[in-house]
Amino acid sequence: MKMKKQLLGMLICGFVPCLSAKEFSPEDVSFFTKEVRPLLEENCFRCHGGKDSKGHPKVKSGFQMISRKGIVIGGDHGSAFNEAEPEKSLLLHVISYEDENLEMPPKGKLSEEARGVLSDWVKRGMPWTPEDADVLVEVEEDDKSITTINEFSKSRWSYKPMARPDVPVVGNTEWKAPIDAFIYDGVNKMGLNPNAPAPRAELIRRAYYNLTGLSPSLSEVQEFENDKSPEAWEKVIDRLLSSPAYGEKWARHWLDLVRYAETNGFERDSDKPFVWRYRDYVIKALNEDKPYTQFLTEQLAGDELAKPTFDSMSATAFHHLMQWDDEPSDRKQAYYDILDDNVRTTTEVVLGMTVGCARCHDHKGDPISQKDYYSFMSFFRGIVPFSRGRGPVEKMVFEGIDDKYEATMVAHHRHIENLKKERAKIENQLLTSLGKGTVGKDGASVEPVRWLVSDARTKTPQEWHYSTTVVDGWSEVGFRAENHQWKKGKAGFGTKGPKMVVHTKWNTPELWLQTSFLLEEIPKRLSLSLHHDEGVEIFVNGQPVIKREGFRDDYDDFAADKRFLDSLQVGRNVIAAFVTQTSGGQFFDFGAGIPSGKSLSLEKVLKSKEGAKAEKDLVNRWKRLKNEIRKKEADPPKPGVEILTARETGKDLPPTYVHIRGSANAEDKEKEVAPRIPGIFGGEELKAEAPENGRNSSGRRTALAKWISRDDNPRTARVMMNRVWQHHFGRGICRSSNDFGFLGEDPTHPELLDWLATEFVAQGWSLKKMHKLIMMSRTFQMSSKANPDALAKDPDNNSFWRFDMRRLTAEEVRDSILAVTGTLNRKMGGPGVFVPLPEEVLATSSKKGGSWGRSSPEDEVRRTIYVKVKRSMVPPQLADLDVADTDTSCPVRFATTVPTQALGFLNSKFMNDQAKVFAERLRKEAGDDRKARVRLGLELALARPAKERELEYSHEFFDAMRDKHGLNEEEALDRFALLVLNLNEFIFLD
Repeated sequence: MKMKKQLLGMLICGFVPCLSAKEFSPEDVSFFTKEVRPLLEENCFRCHGGKDSKGHPKVKSGFQMISRKGIVIGGDHGSAFNEAEPEKSLLLHVISYEDENLEMPPKGKLSEEARGVLSDWVKRGMPWTPEDADVLVEVEEDDKSITTINEFSKSRWSYKPMARPDVPVVGNTEWKAPIDAFIYDGVNKMGLNPNAPAPRAELIRRAYYNLTGLSPSLSEVQEFENDKSPEAWEKVIDRLLSSPAYGEKWARHWLDLVRYAETNGFERDSDKPFVWRYRDYVIKALNEDKPYTQFLTEQLAGDELAKPTFDSMSATAFHHLMQWDDEPSDRKQAYYDILDDNVRTTTEVVLGMTVGCARCHDHKGDPISQKDYYSFMSFFRGIVPFSRGRGPVEKMVFEGIDDKYEATMVAHHRHIENLKKERAKIENQLLTSLGKGTVGKDGASVEPVRWLVSDARTKTPQEWHYSTTVVDGWSEVGFRAENHQWKKGKAGFGTKGPKMVVHTKWNTPELWLQTSFLLEEIPKRLSLSLHHDEGVEIFVNGQPVIKREGFRDDYDDFAADKRFLDSLQVGRNVIAAFVTQTSGGQFFDFGAGIPSGKSLSLEKVLKSKEGAKAEKDLVNRWKRLKNEIRKKEADPPKPGVEILTARETGKDLPPTYVHIRGSANAEDKEKEVAPRIPGIFGGEELKAEAPENGRNSSGRRTALAKWISRDDNPRTARVMMNRVWQHHFGRGICRSSNDFGFLGEDPTHPELLDWLATEFVAQGWSLKKMHKLIMMSRTFQMSSKANPDALAKDPDNNSFWRFDMRRLTAEEVRDSILAVTGTLNRKMGGPGVFVPLPEEVLATSSKKGGSWGRSSPEDEVRRTIYVKVKRSMVPPQLADLDVADTDTSCPVRFATTVPTQALGFLNSKFMNDQAKVFAERLRKEAGDDRKARVRLGLELALARPAKERELEYSHEFFDAMRDKHGLNEEEALDRFALLVLNLNEFIFLD
């Protein structure tokens, strides 16, 4: 059956000019007939109203030019005739060749004479012969089109509503459970039989790695082998699902999907502040078995809940995990690139849809229009993007925070002031005894300065621009506060208080300020002054340089550090400040000046020849006080926790328009869109209500989360159950787990996937219950042994006639090595840890020596999920073993086999260091007996008793190391330990 394209809607709407033929003068009609029609027939009609070789109408871009009505109606780009301003008509624009993306005719630009004829014709009102001015060809669309919404496209399995299928009836009584029945039925239809159950030792190792990412110990394996009760296997599953390691293992799968990284990428690859709280949230949520719909809602709109929690606020860092360019050439385009990343990630990860392919045009492989794309984007339209200033980081107080914070802060600063007074006394004693005069509070001699930014104590206080609302890029050099109507005021800002010189009144919770100064050259030193009453952050040319917390009762005069000085530049320099005050009085003042250089600091005096004469006891006391003050100032009591979270610009958001060819600078003002679900799912506009929790937010993301979480959503449960199956069996029932559309692969067992999805909903969206259901099946418990007949009929194991063997993931390999050597630190949570990297890797940093830190030896051996994820600097051991790319969503890790893997396993510093640690463990626990050492090494690594033949081979290995390579027994043990860590049985999972 053919479907006729309906033009009626366009014909009755008022957004196009008059469609019917107008009465034109005989001269105009004659001009059209003689001059214009030949041009149109030669250059336009064939593609825009003519017929193809089979006699079917040919209408490219939906645009007909065989009549005046067709040109007025237009096509994909709208009407080609502007009746109000004919010279601005789209028809004249495309023939001008001014837009390289929209040039007609495609074979070449018309002559100047021809363009002049068409221009004259359009300006006359587009006269046409009356008898065919309203003719339109009847365009028929193939009812098999996959890019339009029709009965055929709606019939694809993933667009259909979910329904619980009937479980096949199978003859084998051991395969009657629903999952097993679907699998057995498929295997049986191929003339095959499923594999027998795996040996218990293999099975428990499979369970441990699939649920925790770690191997069982030999004693745990033997305990399971010896437990003959019917509940033995179930008890293993329950124990592993309740282990904290479960959340660490399955969080890694989710982090792959959402492109989790702790840095922004691009040249600087700067840190994302506090993003590790998101990783900890995912681990905690999975361990708590939060309903999957709640898990999604907290990430999409946790800040809009009635009562946001620490977890729900941390979860919304989901919206800031993408790459971020801190120096975009086009800020508006960069902003929409961020929204695009949100659209792509959300739709691919949660819905298995490639909506991002419709950014520039309608999707070429699915019934998803460009309008669908921008409608979905509008759900995220209000999110404040990441920035070099404070951006979306918030300090929040949750239940459990000490309500005596203010008193604690006063005592804290009073203690610091007392320490400084004591330090000043010692400094003056030292300098006086050395004949060098007196010093200021920071240990630098008092000396006059040339003010660059004068504080409120001077005769001419600095003028600042200030605002009580933030603007993107506010701290950067290119931001001109005067262009954004920021007010001007003299330093200092606040309300009257002790030693507070107030020139500009300020009494709001937050204040953003900016001022600037010029430099002809970069100074080697700067003297700074700072007075504040709660929280303050100072930025120099967009770079954060000072961050202080807590009440001060006087100015703090100190020297600028290297970070401050490195941020300066010749020419205009911008000083920006973000100040907070949640209660009580408030004040902020800052100054910066170039010292005269007439006096020496105490430190320099002590390093000079005269310094050798200083009293040692006084010097040691001074050093102790200096260190104690530094530590106290760096670690003040905190009234809350800082979180990277979602924040919106307001409850009423600006309109969202379709962008012509995806360009943010080419908004089609005639195509405004509202927050809607994709048309293939009904195109319903979701009504948003601003949250009543006091946050200035639109509620759009909550509306989206509610639709995604509906039990009848055709995608949410299907997509997640396919992922769970994938991570248990090595591949999904649908292999293209991020794309359930027409360009994705068809599922091998669509009925089984629907049964799992409906069961997931019935089980309250509990992931742990579904893990248990799958692992209790005979399908999961099959062995991985090869079968020649089955391999011939089903080499790719599409029917799941056996369990597929797999190599351990990069994280599993590293964690297993640390566990076997006995060094694995099981501490959970916290900021990402730094592992040692080769000098060659460190040398690739764009900022020499400043891109990778050092962690303590204890932290270096924590689980890999806690290793810092830096986009531009991946540890080679992880990169070699196919760790996930963090630039885009990673639904599947493909296990490669390349030479660098073998080289790394045998020669890398990590492997050789861990081999020595392993050997030392064997010496300590097995004594001097070679056989005992070998047996213990194999049992620790393989979680099974060593075989006699293996002991013999190992004995031969030791002898060969001695006889052929001249190694003694202990050196040979180091090599044996390395050999064990390279065994296939250790690295692969059956």
